[in-house]
Amino acid sequence: MFAESEYCGADFSEAELLDEEIRLITFRGCRFTGAKLSGSLLTGCRFEDCDFSAAELNGVIAVRCAFLNCRFRFVGCFAAEFRDCKMTGSSFEETNCTAMQIHAGDWSYTWLSGMDFRRQTLSGVNFTEADLSGCDFGKATLRECNFTGANLNRASFRQADLRGSRLERVNLSAIDLHQAKIDLEQAILFAESLGAVYTP
Repeated sequence: MFAESEYCGADFSEAELLDEEIRLITFRGCRFTGAKLSGSLLTGCRFEDCDFSAAELNGVIAVRCAFLNCRFRFVGCFAAEFRDCKMTGSSFEETNCTAMQIHAGDWSYTWLSGMDFRRQTLSGVNFTEADLSGCDFGKATLRECNFTGANLNRASFRQADLRGSRLERVNLSAIDLHQAKIDLEQAILFAESLGAVYTP
């Protein structure tokens, strides 16, 4: 379907792109509202200021793609995979991310408020300054993630594995950490947030 290497302002609304293989194409200011991309493989693509509202991305595999300042609203992302993708500035609203997998990548400054990430593996993800307020990470594996400066107000990490993750400039008192797995450095941060002083 895509004959060009770059598209600016194109409208792909309601397009049928099921099980497509899309490689090394740049999309700037394009509309994918209501488009069906389920089962597609996206490799090395770049999306800037694109609108994916109400699109179907179930089972999509995105590898080393960039989604910059894109909008994902009422999107189906069931069992989608994002492998080493850059998502900076993008927003997700009312998105079904059940069984979604995020392998590393840069999700800094994204808006993910209220998302359900229970039991998911999100290791090595950069969530710097992201809005993760109200997110549920219950029983999730979050090893080596970077939450520096992220908004984690009312976020739940019940029984999650946070070992090796960075939590600087985070309001730790606003997080539910019941039975979460943490390392020594994190334990010191939590103690200091309560006014204690670590003395070896």
